[in-house]
Amino acid sequence: MEINVQCEGSRVCFKVDGIIDEQGAEVLKKRFEELDISQVKELVLDFGNVEYIGSSGVGKLLMFYKELAANGGKLRIENVSGMVKELLTITKMDTVFSVSSA
Repeated sequence: MEINVQCEGSRVCFKVDGIIDEQGAEVLKKRFEELDISQVKELVLDFGNVEYIGSSGVGKLLMFYKELAANGGKLRIENVSGMVKELLTITKMDTVFSVSSA
């Protein structure tokens, strides 16, 4: 899995490419931990090239949301499709943070 990070002021975008299995979730967490959360007002995860996300990945999304919210920030997931969109809908994650389709 690869993550391209783009920072624009207080907005950070992670363009994720690959599958978010247990190993991918740890990579995502490591990149998140590199951020200065106090400076991030919005984290955008571009899932346009993500075909799968496992339970550990969903857990990391909730962790990101919680940490961002505690610092006044927001989490948004963009370009979601297929199985990933279905999973986020079934688990009601789309009611916790913003999820938009491709």
